[in-house]
Amino acid sequence: MATVLAGCGPAPEENEAGTSTGKAADFPVTIDHTFGETTIEEQPERIVTLGWNAQDVVYALGQTPVGMPEYSYGANSDGVMPWTASHYDPAETELLDVTDGPPFEAIAKLRPDVILAPYEGFDKATYDKLSQIAPTVAYPDKAWQTSWQDQTTIIGKALGKSEQANKLVQQSEKTLSKTAQEHPEFADKTLTVAYFGSDKIDVYLPEDPRVQFLEALGFKTSPGVKQLVKDAGGNFFAELSWERVTSIDADVVVGYVDDMSPEAFKTKKPTGTLSAVQNDAAVILDDEQVIAGLSQPSVLSIEWTLGKILPRLSEAAKNAQ
Repeated sequence: MATVLAGCGPAPEENEAGTSTGKAADFPVTIDHTFGETTIEEQPERIVTLGWNAQDVVYALGQTPVGMPEYSYGANSDGVMPWTASHYDPAETELLDVTDGPPFEAIAKLRPDVILAPYEGFDKATYDKLSQIAPTVAYPDKAWQTSWQDQTTIIGKALGKSEQANKLVQQSEKTLSKTAQEHPEFADKTLTVAYFGSDKIDVYLPEDPRVQFLEALGFKTSPGVKQLVKDAGGNFFAELSWERVTSIDADVVVGYVDDMSPEAFKTKKPTGTLSAVQNDAAVILDDEQVIAGLSQPSVLSIEWTLGKILPRLSEAAKNAQ
């Protein structure tokens, strides 16, 4: 069960973002989400995060989670994402095995004051079990579709650091805006983002963070992708057969592959008929860390990811002209 803080919380302190931490006067706070609302009575100190980005926001706000997910895809040898590695201390944070969903017993042993999961997709029964351990902040609308901006402000509110969270969002948005200005070749180029597997294609829709990340740089979702939205049932991706690949052609295609090589993508599949491939305007990613960075933008990962993908994006956009 959750531990109730006995004191009023620490006094405000200056952190690396240059703003004060939360204070007792900010509480209680109530946060709405898909399962109702959660009230946090006092400033949390023992924080458990679930999902892709919550730990990034906690670190950026100057706090350290007592528990966060252990990652495999895209992670370093410690099970931590590369943009989070400099913050992670194994003596302070336990990595949780979330392969089969939230590990309730392990989470309970950490005696959290709050569980932050504004992106992680789980059902009402899971939420209820987590809420028996500590106040749990779930996703606000649809699972896996909370923008990185909303994740940041939700966590900021939960920690009594809304002002600091808003500044973090503004800083990251400024970085994206500045990058767009420095790369006019991106402006209004049509874009398709998809996972290209050997058997099928998963096309990411405008609600997906990968697409939102690249649209912030000036790209526009291709007409063929927009056509898939109405049949996606509110999902963040749509399945497509290889026979229909030309329907998602675009000026620039950003693709992920894992069970075939980038070379096979261009030569052994009908993707060779795409204008983006013919114009050498397809960015095919097979580096798991880069794929993970683009898939889960956060106030920590955005700048890291830009450093990895900008040269290839720029070359592709120029080739599409």
